[in-house]
Order: sequence, then structure tokens, then C-alpha cells
Amino acid sequence: MKYYSQYRIHDLFKLQESLSGLSKSNRWVKLADRLPWAKIEKEYNKRLRNSHCGAGNKPARMVVGALIVKHVEILSDEKTIQAIQENPYMQYLLGLSKFTEKPVFVPELFVLIRKRLDQDFFNMLTLILAEADGSKPNKDGTDEDGTDEDGNDEDGNDHGGTMKCDATCCDAEVRYPTDSNLLEDGSRLIDRLLDKFCARHKVRKPQTHRMEARRAFFLLIKKKRKGRKLVSKTKLTQIRCLQADFQIFLDFLGKQAGHLLSCFSRHDYKCLEAAFKMYEQQKMMFEQNVRSCAERIISIYQPHLRPIVRGKAKTKVEFGAKIGACIVNGYTYVDHLSWDAYNESSDLAMQIELYRKRFGMLPREVQVDKIYLGKANRQYLKDNHVECYNRPLGRPPKEDNDRHAEEKRRAICERNEIEATFGTSKRVYRANDIRAKLDNTADTWIGGCFFAKNVMKFLRGLLGLVFVKTGLEALKKRVLSAIDDLVGVLPLPQVSWSKIN
Repeated sequence: MKYYSQYRIHDLFKLQESLSGLSKSNRWVKLADRLPWAKIEKEYNKRLRNSHCGAGNKPARMVVGALIVKHVEILSDEKTIQAIQENPYMQYLLGLSKFTEKPVFVPELFVLIRKRLDQDFFNMLTLILAEADGSKPNKDGTDEDGTDEDGNDEDGNDHGGTMKCDATCCDAEVRYPTDSNLLEDGSRLIDRLLDKFCARHKVRKPQTHRMEARRAFFLLIKKKRKGRKLVSKTKLTQIRCLQADFQIFLDFLGKQAGHLLSCFSRHDYKCLEAAFKMYEQQKMMFEQNVRSCAERIISIYQPHLRPIVRGKAKTKVEFGAKIGACIVNGYTYVDHLSWDAYNESSDLAMQIELYRKRFGMLPREVQVDKIYLGKANRQYLKDNHVECYNRPLGRPPKEDNDRHAEEKRRAICERNEIEATFGTSKRVYRANDIRAKLDNTADTWIGGCFFAKNVMKFLRGLLGLVFVKTGLEALKKRVLSAIDDLVGVLPLPQVSWSKIN
């Protein structure tokens, strides 16, 4: 039996024997042959705990390859394993020598992988990719601004390359946190935990106020126009019912204390603690007639989430993680990730030091938004001889005689790359739809999204490098046109061919 296609004929029986006969023009085969798996394996093994007995760990190529497939194809954990099970090219990427119809591992293993890895791991992998394709910045050899021919300033620091910095918010997949929705979630949680406990230990469930709270909530959400009196009355009913259910819950568990620890999971205790805190906040805001409070709970199932107000036109309030990222030669590094709101201007000095740690020198130029350029940051850039072409502080002069006007326009145009990167990572690689429920696993999710974008940039850069070195300009245009036609199937980040050496 053979599978006939327009380009190649595969014998399915021979395919089960070996994957060495796959087409070398496939994107997954190209990635598998060009990625530096030895360095990735070394970096991955640093995060393993091999001192414990048990089953062996999955190879780094299998784990990283599965994460690449997941975020590039925008699949769930179950769909990722199914796609790998059906696609021999994906199995080749994962390092399998023969085609197999069995799942490479169970989808639940993705949870353990996300707990094991973090954003620093993906930053290291991105640095490995930059080293592999020669995208690491080189030391400049200019004599401007107090530097010698080797790119050293008066303090002996090396300079080279350009760093683009900005911050954004990656939204989590969570229901919009209205007060009524949160109180309804708390009431549902108490009822579910009681059902779980009573079914486990075969005891009679106590009478609760669940039906009363549910009835009041449904009467509210069915109304097309919700007046203030109806909203206030519903919240009062929900708060009273939840308070009574909490008391019933604690009294009932106090009588069954011997069975308590053997029933509920750690996640149940975490959600219950968040529900208690949410109830106290809602009661306080209702009594004091205020709409905000410190450390507000917006989801009892994801208590680490906080409302982040950034003043955007489309979404004034976002619910997710705020990240500070930088771009160096097309590769994105996530430098700061926080679930609380913060001022991104405080990250500039830290990001410059991370640049020094990664590349062994300071950047020649930094391209940032005006929020980064306060007095302290401007003085820091001046002391370290780092260029940043932007408008000076204070009132603009009457006469426009700026000698750096052209450099400022160039810097503003080049800085738009990081805005496009944020849009691509959110829209194409699902960085704006975080499905992981824990804070540490959500960190890995975000890092994996940006790493998938970097991997596809690596693949596209290798393709361009071949064309530039061989001088096949006509063939380059044909291939780029074909890639653009496949944007609907696999959208790829754009790359500037003029920047490829």
C-alpha cells in the first residue's frame, strides 16, 4: 500500500521500518537536522532530579520537540500527542527512528514538564539558537562617544548590538470576574467539596443554602438590564448564603476531622483558602460601598491572577501576567514575568545587565518607549555609554535644530519590531490565551509561546542564509511567495533578509 502525493510516494510498510527516508524539504525535518540537540540536552538535564529512583526521564529532544509542535500548531495537550502519533515528520522531530502508532507519552506528562521548566530555560535555548545561526551581536569597532577602536568605553566595557525593550500583558483564560460570578463560584465550590466528602465517606450531606444562592444568581443574569438595586440585592443574598454555608461546612468537617486529610487534595485546600479570602473581600466592599481592594481575588481557581490596569483603548483592565521582554537580532528573550502590576521602567537596568551576562558586553544602542526614559534611566544609560535616541525631557525648544533627528526616526521605526513580535506571539502562538491553571505552569506556557516564535525565526533564517550565500535570488522569491501562501496553515514571523549575514 502506498500513499500517493504530488511530490513524493511513500511506502507505508517501509515507513514503519525507518524514518530516514523522509523528505528533507519538510519543515519538521529541517528543524530536526539543524537544531543543536546536544546543547539542548545538556541544558535540560540541569533541571532533572536523577537522584531519585523510578522510571527514566524522557529525552530532551522528545520533550522540547513536543512543546514546539504544541505551540506552533496551537494544540491542546491531548491533540498534540494525537498529532504526533499520526505524523511521521513530527516523530522524526522528536528523535524517533521508526514510525509508531503508539503515543510517545501520556498527555498528563505535559503538566510535569511545565512544572519542571521555567522562562530561564527557554531563554537559554533561545541563546543556543542565536549561537547556532550566528545571530549573536558582535562587538563594535567605532571611536565615537569616548570609545576606542575595539568598542571599549572609558571604563573598559565592551559594546555591541542593539536591544529593543518593551512590556505587555499575556491574558489568562478566565471568566470575567464580576462580584456575582465570584460569589457563585464560592457557593459552587462549597457544595462540590461537601458532595465529594460525603460520597467518599458515605455520610449524609448537611442542608445548605446552595439553591437559594443559585436562584438569586439566575434571576440576575437573566435580566437584560440590571439595575443597581437588583445587583445590590443579589450580592447581599449571595453573601449571606455563602456565610451560612461556610459555617455549615466548618461545623460539619469539625465533626468528621478524622477523615478530613484523606479526602481533599492540595488543589482543593488552595481553592478553599482563596474562597475564604474572596468572601472577606466581597463582604468588606459591600459594607463599605467600594469597588476595589488590595490583593483582590478575581478567580478562586487561579488565585495568583490580579487585575492589571494598563490604560489600553481596547481593554483597560487585563487579567494575566505582565512580562518585560527584549529583542536582539530578531530573537525574543523574556526578562521579567510578574502576576502583579509593576512599572516597566524599573526593568531597564536589569535588562541591560542580562544583556551583558548573555553576550559578554553592553548594548551599543537601546530602543525603548518613553516610559523607560526617566531621569534615573537616562543617567544610567549616560554613565554606561549606551545610546538611546529619543526626545529629551522638558519643554520642546522653539527652534528645531536637532542633529540626531534622523537617528531618532530610525530608532522609532526599528523599535516597532517588538510590537509586531508581541502581536505575533499572542495571535499566532497563543500567548494571549494561557490555559495553564498554576502560576509556575503558566510561566512555562508563556515561555514556550515565545520560544516557538524563536524556533520558526531560526528555521526561516536558515532558509534565507542558504539563499544569500548561494545567490539564488529568483528561487528565494519563489520560496518566499510559497511560504506567504501557507500563512493560513502555519503563520510564520517575518524576517528582514537584509539583516542576514
